[in-house]
Amino acid sequence: MAKLLVDFELSHGQEKITQGNIVIVNINPGKSNLHDQVRNLIAEQFNCSAGIISIKEIKMNT
Repeated sequence: MAKLLVDFELSHGQEKITQGNIVIVNINPGKSNLHDQVRNLIAEQFNCSAGIISIKEIKMNT
């Protein structure tokens, strides 16, 4: 299991973009669908659709 630092954007509306970052712990980065896992976790946290989330960067955090 790993601890990840994720930079992301939420696009909600024509020109409304929210940028943020989040730390996710206890995730398996070896899975092939890591971006999907992270996007779904962020969507759950912000109670929004995963389709409006873009992942800018994922870093391993030690």
